[in-house]
Amino acid sequence: MTLAQESQLIAVVGMACRFPGARDTEEYWNALMKGTTSLVPLTADELAAKGVPQDVLTDPSYVPVAGALEDVEMFDAAYFGIPPAEAAAMDPQHRLFLQEAVHALEHAGWAGGEDRRVGVFCGSGENRYAAMLPRPDSGARTHRSMSDAPAALPLRVSYHLDLRGPSVFISSLCSTSLTAVHLARRALLAGECELALAGAVSVQLPQHHGYRALDGSVMSPDGRLRPFDSAAAGTVPGSGAGIVVLKRLDDALRDGDTVHAVIRGSALNNDGADRQSFAAPSVRGQRDVVIAALTDAGIDPATVGYVEAHGTGTSLGDPVELAALREAREQLGATTPCAIGAVKSSLGHLDAAAGMAGLIKAVLAVREGTVPATVGHDELNPLIDLGDSGLYISVGSHPWPHTEHPRRAAVTALGVGGTNAHLVLEQPPAQPSAPDAPDEPHIFPLSAHTPLSFDRLCDRLAETLDHKEHAPGDVARTLQEGRRHRALRRAWVSSSLQGIGTALREKPVPAPAEGLVLAIDLGDENPYPLDERLGERIPELRRALEHTGSGASRAVVAAHTARGLLDALAARGVVPDAVAAVGAGEYLAFAHAGALPWDVALRCAERHGRALEASLPGGDLSVCERLLDEIERDLAACPATPLAVEVRSLTSGTGFPAGRVPPTGHLPTMTRAAVTGEEAFAPPPGCPSLLDGAAGWEQWLRLVAHCWERGADVSWHLLRGAGRRIPLPGYPFDEARHWAAPAPDATAGHTPVPAGTTAATTSRSDGAQDVLAELGAIWRTVLGVPEVAPEDSFFDLGGHSLLASQVMTRIRELFEVRIPLGDLLDAETLEGMSELVQGELAALRVYATQTAPTDEAMETVEL
Repeated sequence: MTLAQESQLIAVVGMACRFPGARDTEEYWNALMKGTTSLVPLTADELAAKGVPQDVLTDPSYVPVAGALEDVEMFDAAYFGIPPAEAAAMDPQHRLFLQEAVHALEHAGWAGGEDRRVGVFCGSGENRYAAMLPRPDSGARTHRSMSDAPAALPLRVSYHLDLRGPSVFISSLCSTSLTAVHLARRALLAGECELALAGAVSVQLPQHHGYRALDGSVMSPDGRLRPFDSAAAGTVPGSGAGIVVLKRLDDALRDGDTVHAVIRGSALNNDGADRQSFAAPSVRGQRDVVIAALTDAGIDPATVGYVEAHGTGTSLGDPVELAALREAREQLGATTPCAIGAVKSSLGHLDAAAGMAGLIKAVLAVREGTVPATVGHDELNPLIDLGDSGLYISVGSHPWPHTEHPRRAAVTALGVGGTNAHLVLEQPPAQPSAPDAPDEPHIFPLSAHTPLSFDRLCDRLAETLDHKEHAPGDVARTLQEGRRHRALRRAWVSSSLQGIGTALREKPVPAPAEGLVLAIDLGDENPYPLDERLGERIPELRRALEHTGSGASRAVVAAHTARGLLDALAARGVVPDAVAAVGAGEYLAFAHAGALPWDVALRCAERHGRALEASLPGGDLSVCERLLDEIERDLAACPATPLAVEVRSLTSGTGFPAGRVPPTGHLPTMTRAAVTGEEAFAPPPGCPSLLDGAAGWEQWLRLVAHCWERGADVSWHLLRGAGRRIPLPGYPFDEARHWAAPAPDATAGHTPVPAGTTAATTSRSDGAQDVLAELGAIWRTVLGVPEVAPEDSFFDLGGHSLLASQVMTRIRELFEVRIPLGDLLDAETLEGMSELVQGELAALRVYATQTAPTDEAMETVEL
């Protein structure tokens, strides 16, 4: 292969899936190795409980089999900031795909939202849920049509995960997902994005209901799907979602990503008019796409050892597909053995997501070196002639035959309407972990949105660390850089995964990231241990200590160490919300907040230390007084400057908010109070102390970890060791049921107003409390939340401009006032919006008073 062709290689760096019987790729592979099927027969009692009518159950064409997903009505709306009412109206396909997109990025060790150009290329099946929803009112109809249009799927992913690359909806029916992969690959090679999510989702509704197999249809009459078999009689519908994360191979190897497989080539075409009908397949079209993909891959076709076929189990489709494969190999001169498989007999036909089930299966096969079995195949269809092509059906799982070349596989997806896609894969290159230095400590951060998710995450990670061999540096880097950091946080510093596993099993309580207050105490009374070797690993500290000299006093070293650590934290993204300081540390706190020049702060800290020594028994009080005077003169010469960060004086117990100019007399007064030994205030509970990080590398990491726990946004890549990104357990969503009631009859009118809310026809109330209550009812209805408080923010509850437009419409209908949308958004809180409405109502009352007819006018009218 030429260098130009090598640069065309694309790595599969992450995967996620929800298929019948499998909630992730590990469960999926285990099911494939067992050779089981998830096409489950349903009993009459189960179907009756699901509401299947008796006349359907007794219909001879009805087949009580489903390739179903569990819990499609469940969704973690709060994780994505989606109001419950909006979540209940969302297409379940969108909800499922959103959660799997999070898992796919996590599997790749990437968190998203990093200002990277991450593309989304995806498609979905038909939205069958919309017909189940109650009819929306006029205000909600536009919002629903915009947010639940099929094309909104990639846009939702890009928005909620903050992905900045191309965001494209794709539909080619049954070949949608492989078409998405092909287009994502092209976008990566064209430089349009650095990382790409490609996949599809399809959810059959209702789930667990079976299907009808009418005469002449492609549906299996007995609920069994038999690829390439003499008894093949049709396909079985199924539900599922699958996503792969793609990246240029060179970039993936450079960035330390785990590569699961390599996409060497791909092709896409359409059968055109070369077929018997619109829905019929074409040997020529399918043959040509296989040849094009193999040519694009730049490999010897004889080196492909496995083909994951479309394999619908239909009497027409299977013979055409294998005839096309045979012709392609014959034209290219390939006669070596090549296994063929099809996963639809295990899962059902997943419609738009069908190709993703095949692709993930093939990726796992080349990675693991095992050819999976094809369930449901006993005897080759007599209409299929494999000739001398070397093709054979993989009946049982078996090790991949050893060859001199890498393991290679191909995947086919064929869409009704003639769009054919074919991909060529190769096993991943070897990626050994770089060895950690002996006893090298790392930060292991863990966070979640809710306590329940945090507990589950601890359990899953502990289980993984117990049963899989991982390098500590790999685990640490993945948790640091490959996860979104949520509000509930806990971090550990350790050189041992065994120690981390033990800590996780102890049910740790996460700390809420409520804001970082950093304490600065230079140790006037209790000197801190300072590890001078720390400067070898922290350049900011090394530069700060270069100004101290070999004979510098402890106070000078402590002050410069504090300055170096503050600079080091800032360089790594740690910006405290407030700095709490005592004694000489206050000079540094005000310098860090921008209110003092650093040279003045360091000079004052040095003089403060000398003054403190002179004030001790046996010292020279005149020297102490002279030093205090010098400090006052230095401070008086500094211009008044607003604080960039809040400063809290632990000497006086006074706080100085950001944006304000501190009083000129505070620091001189503080200096004398500290030197004369007045008792200081304690720092806030849980407040990390800056100089604790100066005692050594592990202590420095503990300081960073503590800052992160309190809410700091750490630039983890600046703390990175030799670790790689590896697959670790995905986020355990804290799901709740979000499902609409069955749609009422057409004559039933609009959705009834829920209990505790006010309908649009309610008579208008003008009192402040009445307005607040009625507006609260509107919020509860639009946002789908059980309770609201006057100070609640519309946006914090998941609101956005489209939902605000519904609020605006309901206000106009209920109160008969018009408030511009921009004013509503600016008001933000329930109380603020209520005041707007009250103001408009008051204006209406004034207008009514001014324009009411007078008694004299009324008498004139009566005459």
